[in-house]
Amino acid sequence: MSTNSFGLAAGFLVILIIWIYQRIRMPKMRSLAGYMSRRAIKNEETWRFAQQFYSMFGIEIFTILFVGAVAGGLLNIAWLQSFNVQAIALGLGLIIQNVATERELRHAFPNDATH
Repeated sequence: MSTNSFGLAAGFLVILIIWIYQRIRMPKMRSLAGYMSRRAIKNEETWRFAQQFYSMFGIEIFTILFVGAVAGGLLNIAWLQSFNVQAIALGLGLIIQNVATERELRHAFPNDATH
């Protein structure tokens, strides 16, 4: 087995650990850490909701990506070992995470429409 057969598994694990940490210890509002959007920084309630949803969804996505990368390395599945496939999955995961967070904010706080 080559040294890079696990692709981005180490990176996925690091990001997963960071999101678990953010879930336990929420960043302060308007800090560089955490999910930032106009809707999320509207007030403390929207900030907390956005951080909780974003971190939990990130944990789910990166757990799937990490398991896929490890399975590709252990089971020698070529397409799961591919750096390009894992990078595309990472990009799509982050886009889906942002869109889902905004959607949930919009549903949870319908009267807080930003213009």
